Amino acid sequence: MELAVRQEDADVLLKEKNVLNESVLDKYRTGGQIVQTGLKYIISLINESYHLASSNGQPISVQELCILGDSFLINLLSKVYTNQVREKGIASPTTIEVNELANGFSPELDDEGSFFFTAGDIVTISLGVQIDGYTSQVSHTLVIYPPGIEINNEIKPEGPLLGSKADAICASHIATETLVGLLGLALTPEKLPEQIKNEGGIHGSTIRNIVDSIAESYSCIVLPGSKVRRVRRFLAGQSEGIVAERDFKGVVWDESHQEERLLKKAPTSQELILADNKVKPTSTNNSTAIPTDEFIVLPGEVYQIDIRMSSIADFNEVGLITLEEIDQFSGKNNRQEFNSKSTIHIRDFAINHQLKLRTSRKLLTEIDKNFSVYPFKLSYTSNHFPINLDKDIPEQVENIKQDLKTFKLGLSELNNRHLIKSRPIQLTKFIPLEQILISSNPTGKHGIDLNKPVLPGMEIPLPQLGISSLKLKSLLNKHGKSVPNVRESTTVIINNVSNGEIIRLTGGSKSSSPSWVHSQYQLKGAYVESINQIGQLLQDKRFGIKVKECYPFKLNKDKSVETMQLD
Repeated sequence: MELAVRQEDADVLLKEKNVLNESVLDKYRTGGQIVQTGLKYIISLINESYHLASSNGQPISVQELCILGDSFLINLLSKVYTNQVREKGIASPTTIEVNELANGFSPELDDEGSFFFTAGDIVTISLGVQIDGYTSQVSHTLVIYPPGIEINNEIKPEGPLLGSKADAICASHIATETLVGLLGLALTPEKLPEQIKNEGGIHGSTIRNIVDSIAESYSCIVLPGSKVRRVRRFLAGQSEGIVAERDFKGVVWDESHQEERLLKKAPTSQELILADNKVKPTSTNNSTAIPTDEFIVLPGEVYQIDIRMSSIADFNEVGLITLEEIDQFSGKNNRQEFNSKSTIHIRDFAINHQLKLRTSRKLLTEIDKNFSVYPFKLSYTSNHFPINLDKDIPEQVENIKQDLKTFKLGLSELNNRHLIKSRPIQLTKFIPLEQILISSNPTGKHGIDLNKPVLPGMEIPLPQLGISSLKLKSLLNKHGKSVPNVRESTTVIINNVSNGEIIRLTGGSKSSSPSWVHSQYQLKGAYVESINQIGQLLQDKRFGIKVKECYPFKLNKDKSVETMQLD
């Protein structure tokens, strides 16, 4: 798929604008520090509201956490690059997924339900900002413990989290840290472990094999939608499934990558695979939008590591881990286990339409003026957004609720005319393999779900079994079982401009230390020695891998920013 622009313009966007220099690095670093501070701010709100025994009153709801997090990011962005860049803003609205929720959960203030946490929940915070199109994003999963006490400014729970949730947290943390080190070795390939060096360097297949090996060690599955992908100016995955990105470079996991494991455990697997389904393309053209593992990580590139995992230790049967989408119009799944409508939207600039409602035209003008190619929420269009954290917050919240009523009808027309696409809320589900094998599949792999946004080449979830996305949806409705998931995401720069270091824009010990958990498993598999060597190189300050983390800004006790000084 070719871009609908001149080749000269495409080269400027895809090549010239993505060459690292001090100006570009400074925009990335500043965005990284803002994201780090935003994550630290939301974690502090959760700690004070849920973990401190001295906390009084009703805990902060997910709706309030999301709007406060987004307001905090906008307030920080307003203080940097004033009148120096054409645009800056939120690249990924604050989402807070709990347990089996996997993606897109950022309820508006006027949502019918109120969402709170309970002890034992695992909560994933995701957010991101962009400055002049250079994007920094982060996701971090933390554990909600019973109320504890504060010792040396840290919340101390009574004991670690155990069980399958802890296994997934360990696996995702180890995988993320290992990949940070692995990408950093692109600057010093002579330090690569022999096993990876013999494979010819850091290929996409090497990344996949290492992550899969860690997941298997902890009895986990890498969720569909996980990826390690190159990030470029204005191209950071926010439009995946809507716009095909030329020259896509990255490793992407989907259901088909679980298929081989499933078939090995099926008693009659050899009879289930049709001969014509075995043939798969081994490589693709560099200009394609179809993901392939046939690439090499190079210095001077920026990558987003986004790993999601679920444990299968609690299931006594073989099965598939997949994602179920909540209906964006009714806000429900078929079993009505969960009820919330999609709130994150993205403008599809390839479509134009003459709108009937004045409210719709006004809303579209506001969207085209302020939100560019990045996702947004309806609350962002309110005159009372962002919330001023130094003034009466409840009053501002009520004002935003009133503004939401004004634009709701306009939003509906924009959705119906496909001028905007709503990002679906997704749940993690387990489907027993037995149910997949015995179900009737009359349409074969041809029943493609056109409403489900997927990357090109991934329209068929189980190609060898000939199971289509529509068939998988019906199986989810009948036999899907909820399973918790964890997510760790970080943005890193393989900096070849100076010092030969990897710059970790988001995540790491400065803003998102792992929760206190204990797993019964330990690393094993073909890559265990290489993973341990990378871990040792990360700890070696003199001769190992140089990793520079972006420090968050300092927060005062009242949660205001003490200083905006860059690291």
